[in-house]
Formats: sequence, C-alpha cells, structure tokens
Amino acid sequence: MGLLENKVAIVTGGGRGLGRAHALALAAAGARVVVNDLGGSVTGGGDGDAADAVAEEIRAAGGQAIANLASVADWDGAATIVAQAVQMFGGLDIVINNAGINRPGTILTMTEADFDQEIGVHLKGTMAVSYHAARFWADRGAETGRAIINTTSPVGLHPMPDGGAYCAAKAGIAALTQVHAQELAHLGVRVNAIAPSARTRMVMASPSVDQLMPRSDGFDRHAPEHVAPLAVYLASPLCRFTGRIFASEGPDVALYQSWTAERVVTHGGGWTPEALAAALAEGPEQVAIKAFYPGGVIDTRFPPNRTLKLLAAAGQLG
Repeated sequence: MGLLENKVAIVTGGGRGLGRAHALALAAAGARVVVNDLGGSVTGGGDGDAADAVAEEIRAAGGQAIANLASVADWDGAATIVAQAVQMFGGLDIVINNAGINRPGTILTMTEADFDQEIGVHLKGTMAVSYHAARFWADRGAETGRAIINTTSPVGLHPMPDGGAYCAAKAGIAALTQVHAQELAHLGVRVNAIAPSARTRMVMASPSVDQLMPRSDGFDRHAPEHVAPLAVYLASPLCRFTGRIFASEGPDVALYQSWTAERVVTHGGGWTPEALAAALAEGPEQVAIKAFYPGGVIDTRFPPNRTLKLLAAAGQLG
C-alpha cells in the first residue's frame, strides 16, 4: 500500500518541471492527483496541453489523475481546482502550491504588468488555492492527514538583485506558510514550504542560472525529480513538521529558521538619533547568513553598504 494511498492531491503548475515531478511522485505513492497547469510559457504564450500530458502519463502508469487548466491567479479559477478535486475524487487532502512565472528585472527595468503578474501567480495564487482548500476543510471539520506544501525560493529567503518582484513574492509565500500553519492547525492541516534549487524552464529564464546549475553526465543535483521525495514526505503521515521551510538541492536538504532578533539595545530615557547612533556603533553592518544556494551552503553577508561606501569615496554620493 502506497504512502499516500487514497489521498487526493492538487499540484498547481503541474505540467512541467517541479510540478510534474511532484505530481508523478504523489501518484506513485498512491495519491489521486489533480494536475493544474494553465499551459503558459515563460514569456506569456502557451500550448495548453501540459496538464493533460502529465495526467495521461500518470494514468498510463496505472494511477488516477485529471487535468485542470485554471489560472491560480484568478480567485474563481482557483476555486474550480478545489471543486474539481472534490467532484472527481470525493475529497481533498493535499495541496502543493507550485505554479509560478518569471519576469526578471531590477527596480529600474521592472514594468507594472510584470510586477502584477509575478505577485498574482506566485503570492495570490498560493493564497487563493489555499483559501478554497481551507474553506472545504473547515466545512468538513477537523481531520488528520491534511497538508499544504508551498513553493518558495532561496532568493525569497536571501534576496538577490534583478528579482525584486519574484523575491518579494517568494518571501511572502514563506510568511504565508507560517501564518497558515497557525491558522489551520485546528483543522488537522500541516503547512510547510520548499525552497528548491532545481533546473526548470522558469528558473532557466533568469540571467546566469545556467552557470549556477551546470548539467552533469553523472548525478544531476539540479534535476527537478530530486525535490519530489521531500514533497511526498511533507504530504505524508511521516512528516511531523508544520510552519517550516525546507531547502532542497539534489542530495542536500536544509531546514531554515525564520527571522530572529540579532541583538537588543535599550535606552531608559527614550531614544534620540544621537543615542541610537552611539548604541549601534558596534557590530556588523550587514547581516551574516548561511544561504542555501545552488552548489551548497554559502556563508556570506549582504553587500549594499560596501557599494555605498565605494560610491561615497568616489564622490558619487552627496
């Protein structure tokens, strides 16, 4: 008997890349899967048959799956995904919020339309599908064995240039993960997130990613299928976590902490700018982090102050 036997799962963005790997792995573990994918391309067009192809692949292997072509960025469209799972398979146990797009750009080059699309698909899409799933579960009452797995990103946890909207959306997903874990615990729902480092069509649209994720003739640590076992684990009764963020790359899995206070300074008489300057005169100017980026864990610090100091020394800042 499979680890997820008789469970009903939704995988958004399930037509390619990570979503496809998740859908196949869930089905192999016994789940009945709604494969949701709008069929869009990285640049905006699409053929519309990606979800059907993955659903057929699952059925050909002896599993149960149906395709759904709704946009997660549309609130009513997200409702149809949940409704289809309930109508076709009789319930819902697992949601993997994986749908995403990529519109890289800096604050100087990002357009309003690109920003709205990034936030709409990633952040609103995660919220919309989770909302409709939560409403269904609330109507049914508390049950064990329910799970939401969200897809955040290493750059949502450690933001980088050229990805402002994407980084913000993925950071928001990490926050939603912790919020929803608290709000849905009474319904028996565990909510966790994965920050994957995998070579997908969307990720490869970002500059320099091909250098961070080189292809290998041996074990390919950036192949999407290596992330899928973590998704199955988080969806299964074996998982004991909720409200946690996991990073995954090939053979490596990292468990993240949320924001923590580095230090506290106090002033009994109330603060003045001068008193704050004196109290904060010591200590590192940038935050030291252990970033789980492609290739392993990197000990680093955010660099903006160094850039600003160089500009000031060159007389380019007033």
